[in-house]
Amino acid sequence: MNITRRLIGSFCTALALTVAAGAAQADPGAGLICPPWGFANGTNYATNPSFETLGPAGSPVNWQNGQAVPAPAAAQGWFMHSSNAGAAVMSELVPTNVPQNGGARMLHFVAGGNEGGVYQTLANPPAKMMFSVWVKVRRGKVGIQPHGGNMGPAAFSTKVGEWEQLRVCTDGSVPTNMLVIYNQDPAGGEFWVDRVEARALP
Repeated sequence: MNITRRLIGSFCTALALTVAAGAAQADPGAGLICPPWGFANGTNYATNPSFETLGPAGSPVNWQNGQAVPAPAAAQGWFMHSSNAGAAVMSELVPTNVPQNGGARMLHFVAGGNEGGVYQTLANPPAKMMFSVWVKVRRGKVGIQPHGGNMGPAAFSTKVGEWEQLRVCTDGSVPTNMLVIYNQDPAGGEFWVDRVEARALP
């Protein structure tokens, strides 16, 4: 097992621990409900936030256990991750139907098991951030989380077959250098995602 696979495994394990901890009690450090004020500036720190730019592996792109990691997603600047068991995952760019202005494309993702999803790292992000994505779940349950190796707040989908905005905010006590969008259902899942925002809070 190479170091990259060990890191991916630790990353997925941490996601599972965060969900388990969140079910028992709210995270004591980071805010689970976003405050009612504006942003510090107009910058969206997410890369390729509307999935308009095709990734280096093309579309669709598949990954299965035994292939190299990290696995690039169909969208530039995004990577796919899988479960600790290495369940197969797939991503592709398709025409969007997200509410309001989502550009021309959105990302379609199929997870063969728990914790399959996409993520990206943010370079030198602010300590206080708002992360927002729009998701439409066909099956499974989708969560978003700012995750940099420690626990942080998470938000989960509540609807099936319709678009829903998920948001989390941080208060400076947890890392904000990674944005994770993942399925949290052991039976696998399928979802679409668009309109990603990563913005600084005052």
